Amino acid sequence: MMRPRGLRGAVAAAGLLAVLVTAGVAVPNAASTASAASTSVDATSEQCTPGKRILAPGVSYLVERLGLQSAWALSRGAGVTVAVVDSGVEAGNVHLSGAMVPGRTTFGNGSAPPEDDLFGHGTAIAGLIAARQVKGSGVVGIAPEAKIMPVRAFESAPEDGQSSRDLTPPSADSVSAGIRWAAEHGAQVINVSLSDDQSAEKYRSAVAYAHSRGSLVIASAGNRKTANSDRPDPQHFYPGELPGALAVAGVLRDGNWDSDSSFAGGHVDIAAPGQAVPSAYISGGDCIFNGDSASSSYATAVVSGAAALVASRFPKESPDQWAFRLTQSAMRVSPAQRSDTVGWGEVRPAEALALVDDGMLPGPPSAAHPAPTPTPDADRTISLEPVADPLDPARAIIGWSFGAAATISAIVLLLARGRSRRTRV
Repeated sequence: MMRPRGLRGAVAAAGLLAVLVTAGVAVPNAASTASAASTSVDATSEQCTPGKRILAPGVSYLVERLGLQSAWALSRGAGVTVAVVDSGVEAGNVHLSGAMVPGRTTFGNGSAPPEDDLFGHGTAIAGLIAARQVKGSGVVGIAPEAKIMPVRAFESAPEDGQSSRDLTPPSADSVSAGIRWAAEHGAQVINVSLSDDQSAEKYRSAVAYAHSRGSLVIASAGNRKTANSDRPDPQHFYPGELPGALAVAGVLRDGNWDSDSSFAGGHVDIAAPGQAVPSAYISGGDCIFNGDSASSSYATAVVSGAAALVASRFPKESPDQWAFRLTQSAMRVSPAQRSDTVGWGEVRPAEALALVDDGMLPGPPSAAHPAPTPTPDADRTISLEPVADPLDPARAIIGWSFGAAATISAIVLLLARGRSRRTRV
């Protein structure tokens, strides 16, 4: 069902650093991220400071924006494992207690614990997908009963004097190996909040393998704000553009697409909020991420959470059917049309869970009902002979009747005149 699509992002001069840059990976700080938080979060609280656990009270705007209360009445993601191929996931975060399954590290010699995340990106992704709600915090995952499988694909700790842009980037080998390992170990959904314009065949092979194992890969559609302005826009973005994957664009908190934040193109499948998203942080508590733009990294996590809800409710359906549910039910202006900015629209989990696919819905093609094959009209023989009117016999009878009546009337009239003349004589 999922056709090849180009996942738009940016490629840094360092080559595979594009995987980080395109995804919008950046070390959060209190000043930039808290400014776009809801009024229930103290913007001066340093809630994004590593080592200082802060819980953000109030309800996440995502709950209302995405209609999650209605979705949770149908599914909460139980029985589904979502792999997070990223910088690791901080197992000590309060929201992820009891949510983790064993993971894997795919860079170096594999000895770095996947349950450690010294950078914070993977933990934020995991929290958006499956954070358990705790007292005093409004952070909650889209699928709060799903499991998280940490797959650490890159070293995530900047050394003294380094910025996040100086990190050793993940390689195509480590990311594709992470996708394969996750699929092999039972992850139904594989979140890849990054992209790369190189090594197409490595990613293609990994995504195809995941698809064959019943896993749906959901990847970032790229961020313009974190692109390398010294290079032209890339033409290919892996793994999101590949068959078997969904490419996710980020929209602003109000649902609007922002050209300063995102790339547009035929690669985009679906969109989700990616601005000012509250999630888990490596402090062990909460953080509000990406206050000034719509990050496709976090939008990807939102869609992965929605996919977990769908996979939980429909475990016998295929990854293509899960993807169809998400795209078909997404909120858009015209049901039959996608756009280059938000694909088939903004994800709506409750609608995806309630969707009835009869093969006749306008929009993306059904994965369960093949499109009907057009058949040519049967040959017709055209006759030039006049077609008999079935009412002709009746008309003939009526005509004879009128004619007979007129004749009798004329005879009677003539006889009457003849008698009148004889009487006068």
